[in-house]
Amino acid sequence: MAGIKTPKFMQDINIFANGSWHLGTSEIFELPKIAWNIESMEKGGFEIDVKTGIFSKMETKLVIEEYSSNVIAAMADDENSYFVVKGSVYSEGKATPAVATIKGDFDLDLGSWKAKEKLSQSLEIKVKYFELEMNGEQQILIDTKNMIAKINGKDMLAELRANIA
Repeated sequence: MAGIKTPKFMQDINIFANGSWHLGTSEIFELPKIAWNIESMEKGGFEIDVKTGIFSKMETKLVIEEYSSNVIAAMADDENSYFVVKGSVYSEGKATPAVATIKGDFDLDLGSWKAKEKLSQSLEIKVKYFELEMNGEQQILIDTKNMIAKINGKDMLAELRANIA
């Protein structure tokens, strides 16, 4: 008989740019939604949804709970900038690392200033590269430039690359 599963909690989140610039902490990080592009068809008396073999565009949002001039520096070099989000996942007395690496075009919202309130900045990123590692193991690798979509080790676009090479 299976025991009750203990929930997992995100203990803390740190955000870095270009591997070394600490941008700050965050209370929330919206991971990109990975979805197949779906088309509706009417065939054989039914309306059905069919995968096209193409992934939908991905977007993500980072909210940085402080004001960092490194964010502006990253925007000045946006062609080469990437972001690393590091979290610590806690369950059953053990903490394990979670790391997301993101590259893409981004918009910067400098937030608003209000007396006696925390400063924050947010980045909305049109994702071109996304890698997710949990406890040191790669779970997802999406690289739009090189047409790679590895999910749990399986390259979902290997046949496409082979067919058009």
